[in-house]
Amino acid sequence: AGIVVTASHNPKEDNGYKVYWNNGAQIISPVDVKIAEEIEKNLEPWKDKAWQLDILDKNKSKLVSDPIDEVCDMYMSELSKLIHFPEINATVPLKFAYTPVHGVGQPYAERAFATFKFPPFISVQKQSAPDPEFPTVKFPNPEEGKETLACAIQTANEQNVDFILATDPDADRFALAERDPRENSETGWRIFTGNQLGALLGWYQWFTWRNRNPTVDVKDVYMIYSTVSSHILKSIAEVEGFNTIETLTGFKWIGNKAHELLNDKKHVLFAFEESIGFMCDAHNVLDKDGISAMCVGAEMCAYLKSIGRTLHQQLREVSILYGYHINSNSYVTCNQTDVMLKIFDRLRHFDKNDSENSPVGRTKEKDSEQKTLVQYSNKLKSHIGDDENEAVDKKKKEESYVYPKNCGHYTIVGIRDLTVGIEVDFRDGGKDKKPVLPCSSANQMITFYFDNGCEM
Repeated sequence: AGIVVTASHNPKEDNGYKVYWNNGAQIISPVDVKIAEEIEKNLEPWKDKAWQLDILDKNKSKLVSDPIDEVCDMYMSELSKLIHFPEINATVPLKFAYTPVHGVGQPYAERAFATFKFPPFISVQKQSAPDPEFPTVKFPNPEEGKETLACAIQTANEQNVDFILATDPDADRFALAERDPRENSETGWRIFTGNQLGALLGWYQWFTWRNRNPTVDVKDVYMIYSTVSSHILKSIAEVEGFNTIETLTGFKWIGNKAHELLNDKKHVLFAFEESIGFMCDAHNVLDKDGISAMCVGAEMCAYLKSIGRTLHQQLREVSILYGYHINSNSYVTCNQTDVMLKIFDRLRHFDKNDSENSPVGRTKEKDSEQKTLVQYSNKLKSHIGDDENEAVDKKKKEESYVYPKNCGHYTIVGIRDLTVGIEVDFRDGGKDKKPVLPCSSANQMITFYFDNGCEM
């Protein structure tokens, strides 16, 4: 097992930790539940042991070792297996700038870049050393775009760089920006979203793997994406013939699913989540990894340069080949649990017209309209069983749910509610079933499927 202490891309006040199991992936149930139970049993620190710091001295204790050099050597050795075009990497006339955004990535990025046969990148000196105060940024998250990458953009402009590479402070997320030769963008740089990078890296991983394995049966090939991310990998798979799997949000689900597939002798080429998390080497790291994604992304840039194509142009090619995917990701913060629960309760009981569930100021005319907007084809029941992660009381299990039929002018044709355990396609007579994805009554998550192919 392993523990990573990190605030990730958040301010240091949000420090926390990740726990990994012996399969190399982050823990999921039932391991997380069992660990929580043990914590509850040991709330009082061990007397005379909890703060006995001399046991951490590797020169005094056989229980402590520092394997960083050995692990780093092994990592770089495995990373070298991802190289496809070493000659292009070494000779293509491109310049890269890299920033770890005051995090830990700098030495590993330098070594990984050399492993891929690239000339050294240009470092963003103001952000190259670890600093928990993150003095040059408001949020140390490259996903924020131009605000977080301002120092990198300044360095790139001064040094006439072609691409900006960035990892977040614990180096598990990766961001990429391409100089805009026409300067159509506000900053003069095209900063790709996580979904756009997922499309590009997914295409590249398939392209390079297929070139290296032209005769392998694609029925054993998989890519994975989280449910909140673009479904572009599914579209690529439908054309090319390989498989995709959708998971819950979070790389703990992606990593464990990849581990299952690898144990079944499947080929896991790539996985991603829209929050710039990418897994390019499931055999080496069962988690998002910014360093390997950075190297694969840089090699993709080099290869495309060698055939006279930009990332922006290749993204368009991917869309032409496999279909255009439009994504709009946002969030609303609600710190009042009772309000949030009322919102979701109304979505699950859309046939109610009482004052508690109805918008303020509803008229009789609107009441009449409301009755035409609910799915009366089936009053749905929960499919969560007694063996689920969180127990659901009997009243909830017997409760009937009625969902909206429309969202504005758009018709809802299906529902997946992972909180109460319902998945239904109203086009198929309203037949409902238990969702394939894990259900949990501790979280609120509903997906609406529309007749125009969109999901919300």
